[in-house]
Amino acid sequence: MHTEGMDSHTIDDLIGDIHQIDLSYTLEENVYLVLVCTGYLDGSPEIQKALLDKMEGYLNHILSDWFKREYAGLNPILVICFDEKPHQLILQLLSKCIPWVEGYGVELKFKLKDNYFNITTF
Repeated sequence: MHTEGMDSHTIDDLIGDIHQIDLSYTLEENVYLVLVCTGYLDGSPEIQKALLDKMEGYLNHILSDWFKREYAGLNPILVICFDEKPHQLILQLLSKCIPWVEGYGVELKFKLKDNYFNITTF
């Protein structure tokens, strides 16, 4: 649900520093990189651009020589977590990102609060 007073939130409040990985961990044969979105993502062009820029940063990190050495043999998974259901435009954007991310050999998952969900292609 939309949070009242959202206009006072900055992009950094909503998706964090676009130049930083929010969270990463390994579990079994996977390495998870988690992009945390807090608050309501309204679908504005600025939010869409920032989210894409941050996702691109995660992919660049996964493609780096350091990452390949450090996590050799592990499957990279990018998880985008939301604490509120984002605007439909964000979901449409993310549905278009699935082939982009998977083209780099990275699995893309989405999580709302504690539950994973699928985005069907629009």
